[in-house]
Amino acid sequence: MSTPDRIRSVAVVGHSHDGKTTLCEALLHTAGATQRMGTTDQGTSLFDHEPEEQRRSISITAAVAHCDWDGSRVNLIDAPGFQDFAGEVVQALAAADAAVLVVAANGTVPVGAELAWEMIREAGLPALIVVNKMDKENAAYEATVDALREAFWRKPIAVAVPIGVAESFSGYVDLVDDVARAFDDRGRAAETAFPDQMRPDVERAHSALVDAAAETDDALLEKYLEGTELTDEEVRAALHIATAKGTLIPVVCAAAATEQGASLVLDAIVRFLPSPRERVRYGTDAKGNDVEIECDPAGKLCARVFKTTVDTFGRVSFFKVLRGTFTGDSHPVTVRLGQEERFAQLGQPMGKTIVTVPHVIAGDIGVVTKLTHTQTGDSLCAKDAPITLPPITPPAAMYTAAIVAKSKGDEDKIMSALARLAEEDIGFSSARDPVTNEVLVHGLGDVHLDVALERMKRKYGVDAVLHPPRIPYRETITGTARVAHKYKKQSGGAGLYGDATIEVEPLPRGGGYEWQDKIFGGAIPQQFRPSVEKGVRQTIEQGAISGNPVVDVKVRLVDGSTHSVDGKDIAFQIAGSMAMREAVQKANPVLLEPVMDVRVTVPERNTGDVMGLLNSKRGRVGGMNPLGDGRAEVTAQIPQAEMYTFPIELRAMTQGRGRYTMSFSHYEEVPAQIAQKVIDAHAKEHAPAAV
Repeated sequence: MSTPDRIRSVAVVGHSHDGKTTLCEALLHTAGATQRMGTTDQGTSLFDHEPEEQRRSISITAAVAHCDWDGSRVNLIDAPGFQDFAGEVVQALAAADAAVLVVAANGTVPVGAELAWEMIREAGLPALIVVNKMDKENAAYEATVDALREAFWRKPIAVAVPIGVAESFSGYVDLVDDVARAFDDRGRAAETAFPDQMRPDVERAHSALVDAAAETDDALLEKYLEGTELTDEEVRAALHIATAKGTLIPVVCAAAATEQGASLVLDAIVRFLPSPRERVRYGTDAKGNDVEIECDPAGKLCARVFKTTVDTFGRVSFFKVLRGTFTGDSHPVTVRLGQEERFAQLGQPMGKTIVTVPHVIAGDIGVVTKLTHTQTGDSLCAKDAPITLPPITPPAAMYTAAIVAKSKGDEDKIMSALARLAEEDIGFSSARDPVTNEVLVHGLGDVHLDVALERMKRKYGVDAVLHPPRIPYRETITGTARVAHKYKKQSGGAGLYGDATIEVEPLPRGGGYEWQDKIFGGAIPQQFRPSVEKGVRQTIEQGAISGNPVVDVKVRLVDGSTHSVDGKDIAFQIAGSMAMREAVQKANPVLLEPVMDVRVTVPERNTGDVMGLLNSKRGRVGGMNPLGDGRAEVTAQIPQAEMYTFPIELRAMTQGRGRYTMSFSHYEEVPAQIAQKVIDAHAKEHAPAAV
């Protein structure tokens, strides 16, 4: 059985298509955990097993598998690189003790690597960087390492240098052990003669590595400055400590597609990245005290569910044991609810399969099936030692759409399906808009929501479509009007009669609705006057010109008449409703639209473009504030109607580096030409069908 000291749990992150999943496949195959190396192109990957992933050839969910290397258990959590699925990255980092950042050897740091680095920093994790695709044409290791050092505060430091590049990539020099290794035809590495032509480059890189290692420890630095050569063991130990602290990030090279460098990556994970014992985690006990959670298999159970899926097993909960040992006969309590949980199967994940095990110890990752109450982020603990853990905070939703079922019969099923999707995906949520009554879905981008639709159809049999959310316009008036409306209906027997005269005038913005009964005498009997107001309110709720509620209006009932036999409640309601509709149309009606406060954070070089984009959306830019880290915040007020495509345009303009938040500010008048389009669209939608 592994001990916590011999466990390494890593989240594999980076830019989309830089080879994260392929690297994970190579690591498993090199370690002997799989019989053959799966590929994303052929749909045989152990990690990308969802139909939506195979169709798109990208990772959409974080997948977990494990292998054993040099006496250590290595848990790999392969996280998506595409930004729309950053919620999965957050979950992967919550379960990991370190990150492996994969970057293609292009001589640059792509935006996905920058964003992954930000998330690694926020999670407080140490990291290892793998410069991948060394076998590709124009591969440039040194230039890539330089770019990484420039981007990541000089922390990255090469611990290996490649022998050859592109087609001639044939091995590497381990700068710690000072040995050269050559690849065989299966990508395995064996010690080889030192390439003399590389000696100057290797010595320079070795010197930089020893300098960096010495600077992490005062005693080593003193020894080094005195001119004493540091031993390989001292350098290795210093690198491990510095990596665990986050002061250095080791960099290695690989060509994952041919398994070249996979053993180097596994060596680096075991050598340099910390065990779960070296990570301090905290929670809150039952009395509200902060407590340190010691990674001890003999302690009382404390585990955290970091991911939930629903498949043929039912609900599958992935967890990391922080303390104690999770056994097949454990009866953990979901701390959030104080409720004891039962489960069907205990195992460890291997892609989409579950390997049944008798127990999962502190520091390791496991899965259980068919938990009833537990959700992602919940802690599962021993009944007598409950600990609440910090929440797993999803990325803020950046994109919203309205969703409707294609078939009328699926309208009830859609809410249930959306709730299940939200259980599996912390970056996805849904809610009914209280104003427009539409069901809105929120995610990180248009691709994210498209995938949610596909999953909903495949898993729950609900076919739905997305469309822009309805804007909650309001109608109001800018003038006054007096209207009399008489409603008479005679159809044999008793008839209907109602007659009401009303006056309308505008109230200040935010004034709402005021009703005044100004009838003197009995022009309308007392019992029918509330009926007139009921009709007026009906028009106020339904609108007179665009189907949106009327606001900021005062209505006075000033006259009318009745009929001794035919005067009826319903007739006065209809008279009031029709009078109000006509009065609004006569009193210079206008549309009001919600205006949003928008804050956009972008690289400083993009501020001009973003201001232009905001202006093109009828926005009023309030100001630009440099944040001091190469980014700036632009504030603006923009009509909500202009914001639907903004996330997509912002992403394209900033290569995904832009972020924004939006909140309601106020209502203001819609320009006449835009208002007319809304009114015409409503009229067309509600036009009587042609006979």
